[in-house]
Amino acid sequence: MVKGKFIEGQTYQFRYVKKITTDEDFFVFEDFSGERYLTPAYYYESYNFETGALINCLVTRIDCSGKVSFEPEHPFYKIGNTYDFQFKEVIIRLEDDYNKYRGSSKTRKAYELIVIDKDGNEHSVVPHEWQKKKNFKTETVSCRVLKIVKGNFQLINAESQEKQKKRIKFFG
Repeated sequence: MVKGKFIEGQTYQFRYVKKITTDEDFFVFEDFSGERYLTPAYYYESYNFETGALINCLVTRIDCSGKVSFEPEHPFYKIGNTYDFQFKEVIIRLEDDYNKYRGSSKTRKAYELIVIDKDGNEHSVVPHEWQKKKNFKTETVSCRVLKIVKGNFQLINAESQEKQKKRIKFFG
């Protein structure tokens, strides 16, 4: 491959070179031809890159000037795999849906499960109907990793009610 021949959506190996500090911290990666790329360190601090290590990176964007953006592969979580995340809480919010034709609004409840990954980062997941209870408690929730963008996960709730029944604890 020659420079400029990256394809969006493909994974390539980049060598982790070092961390540098300017007005903010950046990780320096090097491609197969020796060209270097900077990526903000903030998103990937928990990845613990080792100097000289080859890191698989998904090319997420190539702009019109040829600037390449990529997402380093998470050292633990892999896209498409299912993991148990620590359960934190169920958040129930009241939201107003305004109908401009009728000039009225209707209040509805919006539900969100908050789970925590092994690095202590919180993620939001859409709960199943049986999880939409204020007093819902469990230790973990199984979630499939759909996408990772800037170190943040897009998760889908993969918990089955049968599996959950073994560990659900209702209080109140």
